[in-house]
Amino acid sequence: MDSAYVDAALLVSSRRDYGISLEGPVRGVSSWQSRMSQGYDMPRFAVDWENEQVTCPQGKISVTWRVARSEDGSPRIHARCSRSDCGACAARALCTPAKDARRSVYFHLREEYEALSAARARMRDPDWKKRYHVRAGVEGTLSQGVRAFGMRRSRYIGLLKTGLQEVCSAAAMNVSRIVHWLDGSPRATTRVTRFAALAPIA
Repeated sequence: MDSAYVDAALLVSSRRDYGISLEGPVRGVSSWQSRMSQGYDMPRFAVDWENEQVTCPQGKISVTWRVARSEDGSPRIHARCSRSDCGACAARALCTPAKDARRSVYFHLREEYEALSAARARMRDPDWKKRYHVRAGVEGTLSQGVRAFGMRRSRYIGLLKTGLQEVCSAAAMNVSRIVHWLDGSPRATTRVTRFAALAPIA
């Protein structure tokens, strides 16, 4: 799947409700700490779920832990370190820019957090990258189905008729490809958008 469709909640619900393991890249951590080579982003903090504590890379333990709500209303854990620990920390510049504030971290509930962490770990596996590379070959087929065979919109009402339309469209795509292959028609070049076509040729 595309990264736009893979999030923590979907990773959990697809496995729990359907027994499906989603294959797709998950979005990385977007904080400024993660953009620094040595910054203290959330993955560098150790989470103790049983004791409801978070330990920072300098070994300091959070003093508060509560369930909050994100902007979209989803539950998140909000943990904060003590002001005395953060104020005296030598690695403060890697963690928080505020001089008089303490570090706060927001993260998913346990099941979602662990699913997201596992997905990010899989992305570093060369075998996973090979499996996901198969998706690139499917993109052309999906594009052809949508643009040439109208697969994005159903002509009928009801799941059975819609399913029949999809099967017929897939069969028509196969026939079209066979005919083009027998005729020796060359493959079409990658589609160029109208905006890109305006660019001068170097």
